[in-house]
Amino acid sequence: MNMNKISLAMLPIIAVLATGCGGDDGSNGAAGAAGAPGVDGTNGTDGTNGTNGTNGTNGNLAVFTVQLTNLTYSQPFSPAAIILHEPGYNAFIDGEAASPGLELLAEGGNPADLIAEALAATQYLDAVATDGATPPRSIGATSTLLVPLLDVDDLRISFTTMLVDTNDAFTGLNAADISNMAVGQSVSFMSPTWDSGTEANTETASTMPGPAAGAAGGGGASAGFDAARDDLFDRVHFHSGVVTNANADDASKEGLSTSVLTEADRWDNPTARIVITRTR
Repeated sequence: MNMNKISLAMLPIIAVLATGCGGDDGSNGAAGAAGAPGVDGTNGTDGTNGTNGTNGTNGNLAVFTVQLTNLTYSQPFSPAAIILHEPGYNAFIDGEAASPGLELLAEGGNPADLIAEALAATQYLDAVATDGATPPRSIGATSTLLVPLLDVDDLRISFTTMLVDTNDAFTGLNAADISNMAVGQSVSFMSPTWDSGTEANTETASTMPGPAAGAAGGGGASAGFDAARDDLFDRVHFHSGVVTNANADDASKEGLSTSVLTEADRWDNPTARIVITRTR
């Protein structure tokens, strides 16, 4: 046999086999194993705290101060109720019965219930009680009140304080108009004395809370307010003044045998000056 012929004849078959099988190109290998997890990063440091903001200045409020001067020779004034409000509220009305709050102040010198009555009124804006009594012939501490700017164009003030060496006398203002005061402006009012009409003016040591009654063996807070009204008039009215014991034994002169008051406890009207200043 001719070996050269056999080799040439087989060449096409070898070529076909080589083409059909194909070689491995390395792209189909199995995935490698996953690497180990990385180490966690460290936490960042906390940021510093922010600084506190400054307080506001109540820019939408008007500020008023109120100061009382006691003009009497010997009558101490009780803590006072100072009320800023809109028209329509009245702490008292001449000729009408006193409210329970006014009765408590006029008989016992306590302004708390009168302020509570004002707080319940729709016209209420702000109120404060003065800090302690105001002695005779002295100027009291300054009180500060705040109201919305929108309400200064129709603003009223009511002010009441008891003359404590009496049964039920008080002085003050009733819905006085302080509308549209300019910043820095002051307004002064002179106020007379009123009788609440809730307690008979016997001026005995057991019915008055002030120092004159105390010096006679009575007085004290428990001697002031009595819910029972024994003044037959039972209406707020202008006070005609106290009747002392100076001439009690002389029928031709004015005098009251039950009174523990002296001539020093009398007063002339007005009994108080009230100064309101707008400071902002």
